[in-house]
Amino acid sequence: GQRVLRSVSLSVQPGEVRALVGESGAGKTMIGKAVLGVLPTSVRVVEGDMLLEGEDLGALQPKARRNLIGARTALIPQDPLTALNPSRRIGPQMTDRLVRILGWSGERADSRIRQLLDEVQIRDPERVLKSYPHELSGGMRQRVLIAAAFAAEPRLIVADEPTTALDVTVQKQILRLIA
Repeated sequence: GQRVLRSVSLSVQPGEVRALVGESGAGKTMIGKAVLGVLPTSVRVVEGDMLLEGEDLGALQPKARRNLIGARTALIPQDPLTALNPSRRIGPQMTDRLVRILGWSGERADSRIRQLLDEVQIRDPERVLKSYPHELSGGMRQRVLIAAAFAAEPRLIVADEPTTALDVTVQKQILRLIA
């Protein structure tokens, strides 16, 4: 098969922010997906190591790897509309991961989500939590995804062009929130 990426070396220490910059199609998204273990089925890692806090992700069984990645990482995707389930309200989508993967109580998850919605400057959290994705603006959906990404206090967050679909003013607000 054809190699999509070669000779990638990247290290991120706690508290650091790294930006991958390159033209469209250069492989930025593929790197993020490889780290998070969400590569398309037609793509696979053929050599090299991926360590998360010293743990070799490649040496883990698929289920153990998914559990580790699910508990310690998060993704802020490029397109919030495709990242959110259109047939489910925002509230359950935000708390599910905390309850299912981390074993939190519903009350604890709900409290954490409300705190984060406040931090990402969502003024009416009750309305947002009861809304379906299509009922929110693009900037509001992206704020929801930022809050969801930070909810479980992940060790690594991959942000895949999180402001692409937003106007310049909202882009600036979103980048400030992530920082």
